[in-house]
Amino acid sequence: MIWMHFFWVFGHPEVYVLVLPAFAFISEIVPVFSRKAIFGYPVMVAATLAIGFISCSVWAHHMFSVGMSAGSNVFFTITTMAIAVPTGIKIFNWLATIWGGKIYFKARCCSPSASSSSSSSRG
Repeated sequence: MIWMHFFWVFGHPEVYVLVLPAFAFISEIVPVFSRKAIFGYPVMVAATLAIGFISCSVWAHHMFSVGMSAGSNVFFTITTMAIAVPTGIKIFNWLATIWGGKIYFKARCCSPSASSSSSSSRG
């Protein structure tokens, strides 16, 4: 069973660390298209740090059926649920950024007027 712990101690926090760059992309893209600053920036930073720290304590939720003690199962159940809190904070802040923003998706290079003006200039 110790080998399973070694595997999941490395393998599971890695999943959360790998999703952090995707969260960063979203945190950069949402304000640009909303034309607003990100809502609750300090809280977003704290949520990112919380995800990083909590991710180090959730590995054993893959091992509930291997005979760990009841106290261990309770601890890993609580940490598994707790990691949803900072993730929910991030989602709330992205939605709050979009709320009341002026979302604009039109790209100049793809508009009909841009393509017709470039084809007419070739003449």
